[in-house]
Amino acid sequence: MKSKNYKWIFVGICSLLGMLILFRVRAILGPFFLAFVLAYLLNPLVNALEGYKISRNKAIALVFILIITCCATAIFLVIPIIYNELSKLVVILPQTIQSVTDTIEEFRNQFKATGLPSRVALVLDEHLVEGESILADRLNLFLDNLPKALSSVTLYMLSPVIAIYFLADWKDLREGFFRIIPQRWRMEWRRLWQDINHVVRQYLRGDLFVAIIVGTLIGIGVRLVGMDYALLIGLICGVFDLIPYFGPAIGAVPAVLLALTHSPVMALKVGLIIFFVQQLEGNVISPKLMGDSVGLHPLWIVFALLAFGEIAGFWGLFLAVPLAAVIRVVFKHIYFRLVSTKV
Repeated sequence: MKSKNYKWIFVGICSLLGMLILFRVRAILGPFFLAFVLAYLLNPLVNALEGYKISRNKAIALVFILIITCCATAIFLVIPIIYNELSKLVVILPQTIQSVTDTIEEFRNQFKATGLPSRVALVLDEHLVEGESILADRLNLFLDNLPKALSSVTLYMLSPVIAIYFLADWKDLREGFFRIIPQRWRMEWRRLWQDINHVVRQYLRGDLFVAIIVGTLIGIGVRLVGMDYALLIGLICGVFDLIPYFGPAIGAVPAVLLALTHSPVMALKVGLIIFFVQQLEGNVISPKLMGDSVGLHPLWIVFALLAFGEIAGFWGLFLAVPLAAVIRVVFKHIYFRLVSTKV
């Protein structure tokens, strides 16, 4: 009995020390987390290649050669187009900002000349000035954080290398984790992992595929109506489409603002194209490709988006649905465990 108590005391002390160390080095955990996600997503492809009698190390090498080839293709074909579009935007953006400023100033002069009560005119003027100040603060914040973001990118470049090590030892890491769990609970934990694995992979594959289709359709659509920055708009809308419900609306805002640099009519056309593609996605593409991939009620999804968005901000919105699906699976297993224990 005493040895058992000592065992749990030792496990508790090690767990506390581990959490303390992880908290202290939390700034460098991002690349490791991304590496784990990459390994998790690529592991089925490596396993499939192993099924063709290819050694695991060779299968990992083939997968990363394929990834490097795709990235090189994107760099040589896509990146120059995005660079050209951003270059055009950099040239036209100051003119657009000046035009917006002139419009706001003209509006302020107009409502002052309408004979409104001085108190009403003063309140409106204060809110316009406050709006300009908020926009300026957001822009300054973005520019101030840009160097830090760029330095983080260099740190995250280690993730593919770390992912190779994860993939090489994936089976040993998984079995090592299960060996920590007491024998009487091991089978149940394996079932839990299988259910989590199934729902997360199903969601990620379907959601990524749908986002690629949506981004491509929007990019083609805005190009057909003569809008510049088609690739940039398609990329923005595709990325934000990964966020359920709120994502399409969030992605539409910068797309329409980019179209406003051309003309209000173009902004209307781009808005209609995004609306049409989103309707196509909601009624045709997603039901066909994903169905009810995570088995979550819409109210639970909205709550998860708001909750994780509040906790983790931008990244919380992206991770909300798969995390909510994992929580659902865990609680489902706990519920059946409690019920079976009572019975």
